[in-house]
Amino acid sequence: MRTWLLLLTYCGTRYAGWQVQPNLLTIEGEIEKALQQLTGTFHKLLGSGRTDAGVHALNYPAHFQSSQNFTAIQWQKALNGLLPPDIVVRNVVEKPTSFHARHDSIGKRYAYLIHNSQQRNPFAENHSWWIRQPLDVQAMRMAAQYLIGSYDFSSFRASHCSGPDPVKELREIMIAKTVSPWGNLIMEFEANSFLQHMVRILTGTLVEVGLRKREAISMEEILKQRDRTKAGKTAPPGGLYQLAVRYPTDLVGWPKELLINPFKTIENPEGCSQ
Repeated sequence: MRTWLLLLTYCGTRYAGWQVQPNLLTIEGEIEKALQQLTGTFHKLLGSGRTDAGVHALNYPAHFQSSQNFTAIQWQKALNGLLPPDIVVRNVVEKPTSFHARHDSIGKRYAYLIHNSQQRNPFAENHSWWIRQPLDVQAMRMAAQYLIGSYDFSSFRASHCSGPDPVKELREIMIAKTVSPWGNLIMEFEANSFLQHMVRILTGTLVEVGLRKREAISMEEILKQRDRTKAGKTAPPGGLYQLAVRYPTDLVGWPKELLINPFKTIENPEGCSQ
């Protein structure tokens, strides 16, 4: 058996998330269906993490094992010929049999896109969060500083989250203006891993600071309470983009020109990091 690592980009709008679910359209399900069409046998696809319904991915690693005698480029071309147009295999590389896309990762990065304007953007539906009232970006940056570090993020997890360990190391939050067809404010979050809905709840809470509904320093108390009801609303899924999965450099090293990040900042981005 050979292990193949895929680098995927997908638009999550039509899908009920990454993970296979009965009678629902999912990213994992579509790729496994394409693998079966291609080989005549079932191949289990293992992703680097789960994305929720409506969430997008720009550089998403997933792997499978196969005894088929295909080359990397043959896998890529054949799968792209069978997959729907909103899922693309951008690269395929062979890895050691022991490789695991999720277990071997050492960090993850997500981006959240906001359209902060009095007017709705007709092209941004399902691709950003429209917020009409002006946001105090500097206050949001101040609030983000209180969240950096290793903490119990129970206040920022979904009420039904099954993750066994709520302690995560939030390494960086970057907030900057951006030029995009779908939004004008980008927030990027990097951690060793994330809890379910964690990025969207962090985003919703920081937006409440930006709307002056909360003080920046309130982040300290929210963390201490370890109570989901103390944090802000969960931001809509359409503005969330999986941006990167980190691996040891000697294990996975994608060429920089292969990785997608369409959110170019138009100012010196201000980030909070350890």
